[in-house]
Amino acid sequence: MITRQEAGRVVRKFGMQERKGKELFYKLVWKGTTILTTAIPKGRGPLHIRDKFRNQLRLDHEQLADAVKCPFKESHYIEHLKNIGLIPESDDASD
Repeated sequence: MITRQEAGRVVRKFGMQERKGKELFYKLVWKGTTILTTAIPKGRGPLHIRDKFRNQLRLDHEQLADAVKCPFKESHYIEHLKNIGLIPESDDASD
């Protein structure tokens, strides 16, 4: 189980941009291109869509747990997205 507060910390840690609406929408933009999006329902208590949230972020169970606990940082996330092909390997943020 993951709380909304934990989910919010994860998306902010990954540098995702926020857009408020009926839900809290987040998108990861890399060099002007939206790579992925996710939404966190407003409210209190546990987030009952943990697997949907995890899948939208393209993480496995262990990676999401690490992101919540803090060892999985934004640089690790970008490297992971390169490894699964969402960001080209040769694409460097400093370009």
